[in-house]
Amino acid sequence: MEPHIIDPEQIESWSYVDFEPVYDFEVENNHNYCLLTESDETILVHNSGKSQTMIQFFISEILNHGENENETFVVLRKVAATIRTSVYMDFKNKIFEWGLNDLIQAFDGIFEFRSRSNRIIFMGVDNPEKLKSLAQAKYIWVEEATELSKEDFIQVTLRLRGVSKHQKRFFLTFNPVSDSHWIKERFFDKPPAVEKDKILIMHSTYKDSLRFLDKEYPIRMEALKDVDYTYWDVYANGNWGVWDRETLYVQYFDPQVHVVDGYLKAHPDYPLYLSFDFNITNTCVVIQFSKNAPGHRYYGTVNVIKTFRMGDLGDLCNQIRSEFPGMKYIINGDPAGQARSAFTTANMSAYQLIMNFMNLPAMNLQIMRASPSHLNTRIVDTLVFRKCKIQIGSNDNSALIADFKEAKVDRRISLDTWKQKHPDKSHALDAWRYFSFANFYEIASEYNIQKFNGKLLQE
Repeated sequence: MEPHIIDPEQIESWSYVDFEPVYDFEVENNHNYCLLTESDETILVHNSGKSQTMIQFFISEILNHGENENETFVVLRKVAATIRTSVYMDFKNKIFEWGLNDLIQAFDGIFEFRSRSNRIIFMGVDNPEKLKSLAQAKYIWVEEATELSKEDFIQVTLRLRGVSKHQKRFFLTFNPVSDSHWIKERFFDKPPAVEKDKILIMHSTYKDSLRFLDKEYPIRMEALKDVDYTYWDVYANGNWGVWDRETLYVQYFDPQVHVVDGYLKAHPDYPLYLSFDFNITNTCVVIQFSKNAPGHRYYGTVNVIKTFRMGDLGDLCNQIRSEFPGMKYIINGDPAGQARSAFTTANMSAYQLIMNFMNLPAMNLQIMRASPSHLNTRIVDTLVFRKCKIQIGSNDNSALIADFKEAKVDRRISLDTWKQKHPDKSHALDAWRYFSFANFYEIASEYNIQKFNGKLLQE
C-alpha cells in the first residue's frame, strides 16, 4: 500500500510518530486524519472534534473495501434510546454532506449502515442481548464514555471473545468531567501493566478547531471562566473537573492537602473507630483521631486509615480483626443498623452481630439514636475540614476520596438527589458522616455556629 500524498498546507497540527511505516488516508474537504500504524496502537490526529473525527474514520473504513471485507464497526452509548437523535443522526448527516448515499445504505429501523459487506452498527450498553454482536467487531467506539460505569465497561470487554483476523481496538471519546471518574484511574493514572504500552491518549480542545467554529464560540467558551470555573476548565481546557465547590458536600476537601500517598498505619495507643454503613455491600471506614487543647493550631487530628467494602458482615469483621489485631475498637455507624432484621442471623441487629463477631463489650458501641440530617453533618464536616488536620491514605480509601470529590447537595442541602443518580456511591461518605457527627458534634458550638436558618443541630 502506497501512502497518499498530503499537501502540507492542509495540516493544522502534526507530531512525529515513532512507528514505521505509517499509512494515512485523506478525508475529502476536511483536515482530519486517522493514522493507522503496524503497531498495536491506533493514532488519531484530530483537529475538528473527537466525535466528527470518529464518524469520518468509520465511514472511511466501511468504504475501504480493499482493506476491509465483512467487517463490523460498533458505536456504543450507555443508553440505546439516545442513539437515534444523537450519533446515528450525525452519521446520516455526514454521509449526506459527503454525497455518499449511493455507496452507503442506511437501515433506520435497526440503526445500521452498510457498504457492500461492511457495516456500522449502533447499540446501547443497556441492551445486554445485542452486546453479543461485539464479538464480531473490528473497532468499537464508545461515545460519551464517561456515561458508562466501570461495571458497564467490564461487561463490554467480556463480550469480546472469539478469534478475529484483526486485533480489536477500542476508541473512547469523552469530556473529562470528573477527576475521580474510573476512566482516569483505569487508563491515565493506573493502567494495567500488560496494557500500559497499548493505550494512546489524545488530548484536544476547541482551540484545535478554530477554523471550523463560528467567531463567537471562543468568546462563549472563555466567558465560562467567570460563570463557572469548572465548566471552563473541563470544556475549554480539557482538564479533569472538580465540580462547583459551592454545591459540594465537603467544600473544603483538597486532595493535595488531605490525601497522603500510600498507606497510613494504625497507632496502637489510640482506639480504632469503625464506622459502618449497611447495604448489599457493607461499608466500614476505619479512623483514628485525637483532639487538641484550646489554642492549638488544629482543633484535632483525624487519620483515615482504610475503607472496607464487603458483602458479608461476618467476613468484614473478621477481616478488620485480621488486619488490626489487638486494637481497642469503637463502633460508630448508621442508626438504622440497630433494628432487628429477618435478613440477619437469628433475627439480630447488625450491631449485635458486629459485637458478637468482634467479641466487644456494650460500652464500645457508640451509635446515635437517630440519623443526623445532611444539613447538620455538612456543617460539622465543613468545620472539621477547616479546623482539623485530616490525613487520608490514598491506597486504601479510593471510595471515600471519590465521594469527597463528587458528592453534591441540592438547594435543600440534601444529598438525596446525588445519591439517586449515583446509587453505587455515597456509602463511604455516609460512614464518614456518622463518625464525624458522633465524635465532633460539639465543634459547632466551639466556633459559635449555633444556628443556621434556625435548624442547625436541631433534629
